[in-house]
Amino acid sequence: MNQNELAASPIEVLDEWKKSVLVRYGELSLKSAPVRRFMENVLISNMKWMLNRKNIPYESITRERGRIFVDSDFLRKVCETLSNVFGIVSTSPVLESSPDIEEIIRLSEMVAEMLIRPNDSFAVRARRTGIHNFTSIDIERKVGAAILSKTSGLNTTVNLTHPDKHIFIEVREKKAYVYHEVFYGSGGLPYGSEGKMVSLFSGGIDSPVATWLMMKRGCKVVPIYFDNSPYTDETTLNRAMNVIKILREYATHKKFYIYIVPHGKTLEKIINQTPRKLTCLLCKRILYQVATALAEREGAKGIVTGESLGQVASQTLDNLMILSEATNLPVFRPLIGLDKLEIEEVAKKIGTYKLSSINVTSCGAVPEKPAITAKLEEIRFAEEAINSTQEEINSAKKIYID
Repeated sequence: MNQNELAASPIEVLDEWKKSVLVRYGELSLKSAPVRRFMENVLISNMKWMLNRKNIPYESITRERGRIFVDSDFLRKVCETLSNVFGIVSTSPVLESSPDIEEIIRLSEMVAEMLIRPNDSFAVRARRTGIHNFTSIDIERKVGAAILSKTSGLNTTVNLTHPDKHIFIEVREKKAYVYHEVFYGSGGLPYGSEGKMVSLFSGGIDSPVATWLMMKRGCKVVPIYFDNSPYTDETTLNRAMNVIKILREYATHKKFYIYIVPHGKTLEKIINQTPRKLTCLLCKRILYQVATALAEREGAKGIVTGESLGQVASQTLDNLMILSEATNLPVFRPLIGLDKLEIEEVAKKIGTYKLSSINVTSCGAVPEKPAITAKLEEIRFAEEAINSTQEEINSAKKIYID
């Protein structure tokens, strides 16, 4: 819920109160103490990197158990920017007070007077940690009653189900925070906290979503694009490069790059020297083999693909087994159980769908009748005629994305 329609937020205007951005994270709080400290450190480092990249000034970043606070004069910009930092569940611009109930009421009344309009309904939501002589319910009742009295001339009402406005209060051991906006993030784990992977990246709808999902789980991901020219043209490459720039906005690391691997000569060999029905499987096995070599070069521990079970001929259960056999690395398929509509919804959410959906030249190497249940023995036999994996590895170019 974002109340961004306000010309000036009460949080920005009430200058006599200390302001900051409250940052919430989710599953990090469930980790053991050493793991939590490690991940909090990675998360804070990623937050600093993102704020610096966007040239958003801040004075300090501090933490308490379960919460991180950013001291800045640019509260909403901080919130909007940090929404792309993996590990962050949500952020809010907050005003700080003591945990004294009377001071909390006074601050809440001031926020409400600026926030609530005639005929608005409102709700007070409170949460409390630590030892105090009141409960969360006490806060909600007392603050709600005070606001209702203060705004009685505006014909306001309390609505706990679907209110027009919210007043949120969080009371911790030594401080309390009042706010009315929540900016939601992607959650997950801090980027880079789970090591590195490579991904087979075409720039279509599926592979960017698969890449993003593994980034969300804390992995640095190095995309690999295979250039099928002359069986495709520059429109396909341009799409991939445009989409990768969107994913770059989620990658909180100085160095972010994609490998471009020439694959057209290999496709020509496959078409001319092997059974036509096996073209797609042989093509993808080479992709797996080259990705394995590049993963070893990068110190990566797995391969990410955008494959979804049964979506196309190469993604039947039999054929996925044949593809997995082409590498000694684990293959991660985060989309395996999703249908196309579900994948598209994620693509829209993360901002890749529009560019991924642009019409490009389809691969001209796809056979009319691809094998649906190929045999590993015939694949291995046909593969002996290709022998171009090393050439592709040597030709791979690393392109940095700013």
